[in-house]
Amino acid sequence: TCWNCKTPKMMEWVKQYGDAFWSKDVNEFRGKDKIDGKDETIGCANCHDPVTMELRPYSEPLKDWLKRSGQDWAKLSRNQKRSLVCAQCHVEYYFTHKDNGPAAKPVFPWDNGFNPEDIYQYYKGHGPKGADGKPGPFSDWTHAASKVGMIKIQHPEFEMFQDSTHGAAGVACADCHMPYMRDGGKKVSSHWMTSPLKDPELRACRQCHTDKTADYLRSRVEYTQKKSFDQLLKAQEISVKAHEAIRLANGYEGKRSPEYDALMTEARDMVRKGQLFWDYVSAENSVGFH
Repeated sequence: TCWNCKTPKMMEWVKQYGDAFWSKDVNEFRGKDKIDGKDETIGCANCHDPVTMELRPYSEPLKDWLKRSGQDWAKLSRNQKRSLVCAQCHVEYYFTHKDNGPAAKPVFPWDNGFNPEDIYQYYKGHGPKGADGKPGPFSDWTHAASKVGMIKIQHPEFEMFQDSTHGAAGVACADCHMPYMRDGGKKVSSHWMTSPLKDPELRACRQCHTDKTADYLRSRVEYTQKKSFDQLLKAQEISVKAHEAIRLANGYEGKRSPEYDALMTEARDMVRKGQLFWDYVSAENSVGFH
């Protein structure tokens, strides 16, 4: 499954093996007879049609989401495409449970929307089917202390960006991370795909913020990141205490309130939700700036 974001050769393997590909051992495809580690890694074909060089999706979960949401890639604006090619990998995803489709196939959980509440509601389903035949809550792992089924958020840069100041203004991922530049008189996108902060002049930022200095803009980014990180540390301390409280309550053998079971269900739900919200920020790579 990990190969979906590591090589465009994944498309050949999906054609060869079909949906059985997703649950295969990743090591089956690591040999030199399977893949050229130099020429078949992340590269042009991850974002560009190798014949026309037009932007195109190669990621199966992104193509699946476009289909579920009724969107036609050919009809999307170029600006949308300049973010969606990044959304092939810089996103939250999960692996399909065998009860609900091809085992281990990656899925983007965006059917309800992109913010953490939308994603949390999505994960109330899509897990193993219960006795009633309906999918139960999805979880990636069970917390050792509280025994609550948890969700491990991956790197939701695309999702977090949707409701941001820059996202709302119509800025694309590539505007900041692959800014336009001049090469021999031609206007092209820089393919040094990295943080704008690595440029001492912050030229990507100053394309729009023309009245601000690089030092001022850098200070604003760092202020936002520090504030976000400080809040993350506070939130994780609360989360640890909440898991421990549930552990103690699980083992309590004294007289229980008639509402004990209902209260425990609510507490488990809250700690699961709280950790998802924390991880949505923690696992995202902008330290809150997106």
